Amino acid sequence: MKVQFKKGLSGYSGTSDGAVYYYHPRLKKCLVREYVIPQNKANTDRTRSIMANLKLLEPSEAYKADFRNYLLAYNADRVLGEKPLLAWTNAFMRMMHALQKAMSGQVDLKTITRQQIFDQNLPCKTLKDAIEYGLLPALKGYGQWDNEI
Repeated sequence: MKVQFKKGLSGYSGTSDGAVYYYHPRLKKCLVREYVIPQNKANTDRTRSIMANLKLLEPSEAYKADFRNYLLAYNADRVLGEKPLLAWTNAFMRMMHALQKAMSGQVDLKTITRQQIFDQNLPCKTLKDAIEYGLLPALKGYGQWDNEI
């Protein structure tokens, strides 16, 4: 949710009154969300281990740049009412979860490695391959996004 401050506090970030305030540089707006303490549940632990493992993949800067360009095109092209993607990691996570769903027997996000991606020639190796495989919506000019993870 977009925030408006009184008395010129436009750069404020932090927590207050059960909410988290932060500045989003691409949107050039201050946003607010509810402060939620994650509960220790099986699903939380699973998500935590998936996030930790995907961070270990360490995508290349060119791969990240492809996702940033995809993000700009996606947000410009999206259907009215569809939520925008705010960071390249949102599109990356969407792609990885779609990969796990499509290849449920072969891919587990808790254990996937760079070596596995290249050995099995998985479609998440490049953004172009992911779009052609149907993991992400196709956008005009997607053929240029062929940098490897």
